[in-house]
Amino acid sequence: MAQSINMINDLTPINENWRIKVRIIRLWEVPNYNNQNVVDSIELVLVDEKGSRIQATIRKSIMQRFSNMVKEGSCGIIAKFGLISNIGKHRATNHSYKLNFFFKTVVRECEDVQLPLHGLNFTSFAKILKNEIDDS
Repeated sequence: MAQSINMINDLTPINENWRIKVRIIRLWEVPNYNNQNVVDSIELVLVDEKGSRIQATIRKSIMQRFSNMVKEGSCGIIAKFGLISNIGKHRATNHSYKLNFFFKTVVRECEDVQLPLHGLNFTSFAKILKNEIDDS
């Protein structure tokens, strides 16, 4: 029996058997603080079919394993990952957690036209002027 697909908004660190189908809508490399020519991690923003987003991190020690598997715009099924708190002032998503790739993480490419091409959430200009938005 095939394992079911979970939605990003359902993810919590209590369970380690999550399996999500997502599109990579943003991907960037984070340089080392002391040497801008060295990459410390790959950061991703993932979106599911409901438009929910989560940030993901691939640390330097396992970047080579995943660098050919993750491409901006591609879709995939990701399983066997961890979740950590998404804290800090400058967060890529407002999800409570960040997805953390492990060596055992499984990424399987798939094609899915149902997944959004972007993860934009627009806010009205009036709300911005009234300071009614969460700026984190």
